[in-house]
Amino acid sequence: MKTTSAARNIFILLGFIFIPFLSYASAYWMEIKGSGKAGEKVTVQLIYGNIDDLGFRHRQTGKELQLAGAFSFSLIDPSGIKTILQINQKADCWETSFTPKNKGTYRILGINNTHPVVDRSAIGGENVLPVDYLCSQYVVGLAQVQLTPMQFLDLTITKDGKMIKVEAFQNNVPAKAKTKLRVFNPENWEKELVLDEKGTAVFSAATKGMYIIRLDWVDQKGGSYQGVAYSGIRHRCNYCLFIE
Repeated sequence: MKTTSAARNIFILLGFIFIPFLSYASAYWMEIKGSGKAGEKVTVQLIYGNIDDLGFRHRQTGKELQLAGAFSFSLIDPSGIKTILQINQKADCWETSFTPKNKGTYRILGINNTHPVVDRSAIGGENVLPVDYLCSQYVVGLAQVQLTPMQFLDLTITKDGKMIKVEAFQNNVPAKAKTKLRVFNPENWEKELVLDEKGTAVFSAATKGMYIIRLDWVDQKGGSYQGVAYSGIRHRCNYCLFIE
């Protein structure tokens, strides 16, 4: 499988935490920029902003950008070695970097398990404690076909032309058959995928631009966090890719 130029300049939308996926919605995303070559620095920026009606992204600052610093990021190299990535706040983003030493697929993972409870008690709804997982890939040379899950909820992809194969994992094993994934294409149209018995699904990325692949799972175990009761924990993994 040949590496596309997308590996050299990938714009990856990462976390729609408490906001709906709409063209005008504000959101977190990550920009990954590098040459696609071993030994050359890769810059990773975590950004909070919005998308206007023409599809352009605008960076914002303020409370939401401050909250982005609660995400913990790590890098998994092609041999499976994990390195913690320290993010540092800039004027309009959080930033980190790494230098790939060898060819292969590098996975960038993020988790935020410090969100406050989403309190819906005032409108008669159920309170939910959200946990968000973020993931993306940076390829040097040839992409690896088999990738090991590294998070409680995890998604990996392989490309074959316009076809995208998604593998979903829960607690390090393939997610259950008939589990549903949601895919948002660059025009923000939503498509539903259903996992097969191997925990995989396939879709065509015929449109250039940003794709979000989302896996949700709710643990019905209730509890209390920061003095607010909740009835379940919503785990969400967003894998996002840019197709040129």
